Amino acid sequence: MTKTQAFSDKFAMILSSLCVVHCLLTPLLLIAIPSLAGVAMLTDETFHHLLLYFVVPVGFVALLIGFTHHRTLWVVCFGLTGLLVLSAPLVLEMLGLGHEVLGENGETVVTVIGSLFVVAAHIANLRLSKRITPQEASFTSV
Repeated sequence: MTKTQAFSDKFAMILSSLCVVHCLLTPLLLIAIPSLAGVAMLTDETFHHLLLYFVVPVGFVALLIGFTHHRTLWVVCFGLTGLLVLSAPLVLEMLGLGHEVLGENGETVVTVIGSLFVVAAHIANLRLSKRITPQEASFTSV
């Protein structure tokens, strides 16, 4: 396993987890400390969108680098599914459907599910890549 893959897998997991933390903690923080309502980064979805612009490319590259080592297709499919689910609220918003389809709670649920898929795929990516040497990769089943 290369240092680039390990770093990108871990970085993608951190970014994806930040999306979950932002979605779950923002409402609680706003209830506990109402003066935080003026902090645009907490209340605005721009923070989530900005994270997503990093999560998708970093996650995609890490999954592909890992696949070149372990050749296990389900990991890539699982990770790509997570990235698509994580991107769904932004795509719906870009289509002009915004909160009408998922609602605020629905967006949170979708984000958490997508993030869990992404994190699980990167954990599997790391574990499989640590076990398999490049010579063994050509014999691994897809």
